[in-house]
Amino acid sequence: MADKKYSFTALGVYGLGYDLERLEWAIDTIRNPTQLAQFFGVLRIYEQVDSFEDIGREARGYHNMLSDYTESEVSVGTKDTLRKAVAKWDTLIRERLQDLYLVTPKSIINPKKLMQGIKAFLDEQHLPLLEVIEVSDLDEACRCILIGSATAGEHISLRAAESLLRRWYECKTDKKLSRGTWGTVLDRLVKEYPENSRPKEIILLGYLKQRRDEVAHPDRVSRLTEAESTLMNVCSLLEGIQPILAQKKKRRTTTKETL
Repeated sequence: MADKKYSFTALGVYGLGYDLERLEWAIDTIRNPTQLAQFFGVLRIYEQVDSFEDIGREARGYHNMLSDYTESEVSVGTKDTLRKAVAKWDTLIRERLQDLYLVTPKSIINPKKLMQGIKAFLDEQHLPLLEVIEVSDLDEACRCILIGSATAGEHISLRAAESLLRRWYECKTDKKLSRGTWGTVLDRLVKEYPENSRPKEIILLGYLKQRRDEVAHPDRVSRLTEAESTLMNVCSLLEGIQPILAQKKKRRTTTKETL
């Protein structure tokens, strides 16, 4: 069975109830073991659904047992066993579905992309340039926006932006950066590059710093459109600084190979 796990959608919950109802009907009406096995077979997929793996495994066991059944008809005793199993599953399913909350996204960004995380917004050559913590932050920002938690989503996007700022500064200047505020780093960049030769990414970083200052204010609440805009601006920032980060990564790779 594949390692990938799935979560329920509203349609998936309906499908589970439908499959269980058909299974109850099949146990009561079908005597042929091979035919009855098919109704257990469709439940094997739940081995791949979070929190429902045990039901899927048991369904697989009953499917295999009925498929190898040596008698032409399923015995009364076997049917009683199957009914008890389905009754137990029904109870477990009802309990576990109480912990499932369905959310209707209100974002402008396609919810299907948000569900995939930050990889859905970046080109293949950009994603490997992110540090693990940056990917984690931006994935979390996508989830926050998906459920409408705009302030949290924008804040975590800006944390990733600050991390990118620090790495870009070190790659751009070849100077190790000690811990300092976002404003301090920007001031150093502004001093490093006169206005007529200043990289355009500094302007975007300045805008993102303003957003960070606003979000950090205790009385400030982000709108969903602001959180979405900030997330996309961080993606644009990565696209802009990609050549510098890629060059640095290539130098590190070459150094390792030499060693």
